[in-house]
Amino acid sequence: MKKKVKIKNIFNRLNVLRVTVLIVFFGVTAQLVNLQVFKNSDYKARANSTAHRFIKEVAPRGQITDCTGTVLAMNKQSFDVTYIQTDDNRCDFYNTVAKVFYILDKNAEKQSDNFELKVDNEYRFDFNTTNPDELRKMKLRFLKDRGFEEEIIKRLYKGKNKEDELNNSQKEAVNNELIKISPKEAFQTLVKYYKIPKSYKITIDGQKVSKNCDLNDIRRFMVVKDAVKMNSFLGYKPIVIARNVKQSTSFKILQKANDLPGIDIAVDPIRYYPYGKLASNVLGYISKITPANSKQAENYREKGYDVNGDLMGTSGIEGALENRLRGTSGGRIVKVNKQGKIRDELARKDPYPGQNVQLTINKDVQYAAEQALINTMARLRQQKYAVTHAGSTYLGNATRGAAVAIDVKTGGVLALASVPNFNPNDFSGPSGLSKEAVEKYFSTDILSKAKEAGVPESLYDTLFPVSKSDRNSRIDKYDYLAKPLYNYATLSLIPPGSTFKPLTAIAGLETGVITPDTTIEDPGYFIDGNFKPEFKADGPQGTNNLTGAIAKSSNVYFMTVGKYLRQKYGSDILAKYAWKFGLGVPPDSNVTPTTGIEIQENFGQVYNTYSSKNSFGQQGQWIVMEDLLKGRYLKGIHINLYTNDDDSKEVSILKSEIKENIRKSIALGRFNRDDIENLITKLVDTDKLYKEKAISKSDIKIIANCIVNVEADEYSQATTPTNIYSAAIGQGLNEFTPLQLANYVATIASNGKRHKIHLVDKIMNADGKVVYENRPEVIEDAAIKQSTIDAVKEGMNAVNDRGTAKDTFNDFLIPAAGKTGTADPYSEETEKAINRTSYAVYVGFAPRQNPRIAVATVVFDGGFGSGITNIAKNIYEAYFKDELRKDNFNFDIDVDAKPEVDTPISDAAEK
Repeated sequence: MKKKVKIKNIFNRLNVLRVTVLIVFFGVTAQLVNLQVFKNSDYKARANSTAHRFIKEVAPRGQITDCTGTVLAMNKQSFDVTYIQTDDNRCDFYNTVAKVFYILDKNAEKQSDNFELKVDNEYRFDFNTTNPDELRKMKLRFLKDRGFEEEIIKRLYKGKNKEDELNNSQKEAVNNELIKISPKEAFQTLVKYYKIPKSYKITIDGQKVSKNCDLNDIRRFMVVKDAVKMNSFLGYKPIVIARNVKQSTSFKILQKANDLPGIDIAVDPIRYYPYGKLASNVLGYISKITPANSKQAENYREKGYDVNGDLMGTSGIEGALENRLRGTSGGRIVKVNKQGKIRDELARKDPYPGQNVQLTINKDVQYAAEQALINTMARLRQQKYAVTHAGSTYLGNATRGAAVAIDVKTGGVLALASVPNFNPNDFSGPSGLSKEAVEKYFSTDILSKAKEAGVPESLYDTLFPVSKSDRNSRIDKYDYLAKPLYNYATLSLIPPGSTFKPLTAIAGLETGVITPDTTIEDPGYFIDGNFKPEFKADGPQGTNNLTGAIAKSSNVYFMTVGKYLRQKYGSDILAKYAWKFGLGVPPDSNVTPTTGIEIQENFGQVYNTYSSKNSFGQQGQWIVMEDLLKGRYLKGIHINLYTNDDDSKEVSILKSEIKENIRKSIALGRFNRDDIENLITKLVDTDKLYKEKAISKSDIKIIANCIVNVEADEYSQATTPTNIYSAAIGQGLNEFTPLQLANYVATIASNGKRHKIHLVDKIMNADGKVVYENRPEVIEDAAIKQSTIDAVKEGMNAVNDRGTAKDTFNDFLIPAAGKTGTADPYSEETEKAINRTSYAVYVGFAPRQNPRIAVATVVFDGGFGSGITNIAKNIYEAYFKDELRKDNFNFDIDVDAKPEVDTPISDAAEK
């Protein structure tokens, strides 16, 4: 037998293993060579970018001081707990944050919280606005920033993933779906997206801590995680977990640094107002940036703002001079280890502080003005009723007021008080606005505010009717409730009442229709044809010359002057003189309607025929809109001219055309029934609301006739000669801000020279160099005869000596001139029905010879100007306090402002 030769099998298991190992080895080697040699620079750059962080250093805002250099707005050192996320420490995120919360809670610190999604009593969004359009924009921005639109886009439009792939109608459809997302849905979605744990276990201070997370715990985690997410778009910059913690708390956190990856302590400036509420309506406040859309957010970023963390000036001087106050932020580029701890500083740019602003405001005069307003309004409310010849006047709602003091020689504002006001520290605090502050300043719950104000429930529906645009909310129809954030000194438009009479006297004297010796009998009523107003509260005033008429505030005297002016020069002659004193501007001119003040203001207008026709045109619009809505022209037929969200574009245009047709018809005095009939017909044919209504052509004719009748009636009211009679005594269409009234009386005091009003005295850079200085500017010389000014001043002197202000000023050491005023916002019947009454107004200046200070004061629902004259006196006391102290004067009020003892800054005492 032949022996078989044994062939060696080279593909046995061992050899296969060897070959496999070799292949893997060479593959790994090749990849290592690729990584370390060919792609070394790429991966090194990526590693470096991950290890590098830019830490912003906020520039201190510039200080704001009063005219003496006393600091009204400053910065305090704030210790902030920050977190930097890295690829390595992100897995420890919730445990790390839980430990930080443990330390914060143990040391009574508050977490920084500007997150708009709240879960206190209910799930809700809180965007600090009541404007429906703003609420919609902000909700959409919130949801889009967190990617909520992506699923909706995928669901509605297959194959599309991003908003920029959609046309405008598709974008609107997505927005409509987004708006439907409830706060609860949004919260639950974010819980899943951020993978927030239901419980946690940590070891800290040598003990184990475990906890099942309640809703509040989950939201606390969400606040931090969301901030990290929002900042990730900007390169993983540090986010703030808690602002302005006590220094002792910051030390405890630093001691545990090794157990808190990514956690650090940053030192930043925080805005602080040492005098609390003092001049808050002047200073304004700072708040979180809330861009309405991505474009606006990008605009802020281009200006150097961090939209996720920076605060900016929102109102007052803080807002108006934001670009000067904010300074230039700096920062440093640092290298961090895998735990997020800073290991090296690679580059630095120091922040440069903002510019310092010195105001013309005097803190003591401001303090006296605010305290005098508060005390006077409290006295009036306690008094409750004022008794006159005509009966009693209700004073129980004297809750709002303003006082303005101006330097006669410069136009600088010495005091600008608005009550109620607010504490700007509420806005700059470490955790943003507290829940209580949000309720106080931004609550839209009208009825709760009414209850708090003591409004009888029987008046709720009258004073606070349901909104026509939102059936779930109510409106303050008669401006009954006090608004702390509203600057009554610069924004409220009120009739001046008898404080306007010196202007009527000026017009009468300058035109020659009267002389200082002209006498007119005042029997307690005025007659011109069928126009016969009675002045029951005043009663007969006898026969008076100009001085006596100003002193007694004779309505009959000044209505008669108004009659003389109209008969000789027409109905606009009074306005031509008022404009010289800053009481409005010619409506068809290029003159800017402003006093010149740096902060937001309204600017009122004196009665003139042009404005009157347009005003009644607007009023006619509202009357017709309301009449049509309630079916007053034809029983059972209701037509809605109010703008609705579901109006088509064509319907919306037609409604606007109808309303504009009504306004123009009244303004021009041309009434065309055919035009309005055609427009109403088009609306009825176009709006689906009327498809089933069967409105006939004859119905529309009747409606058109009724509208034309309203137009004719409103035009008649706009052009009646009696308008100038009302204007001559400061009633009717005359409406001005307290600031305008102060400017007007300052112009009288300075013999007709009207200064540009200003709050800013000068601005200095951080080194103290003056970079801007306000110089007094006369913007108009009224060119009034000195004899006219002297006659008017004599009458204003008599007001304080023996007239309507004598009880306050007859023994005052500083001779002062003035004029009281009482102006009704509504008819006597309406005022009684809604528990409102007259504006109490007073204007004046001091001293009589060579005047230095001019004032205007007003109390809403204050009754009579004679009842608030002490406010002006208290302002004078503060302004002239050095002279008065030499004479051992007994002050009625504290004239030295002091910083607030209690402060919302958590660690003021410790620092």
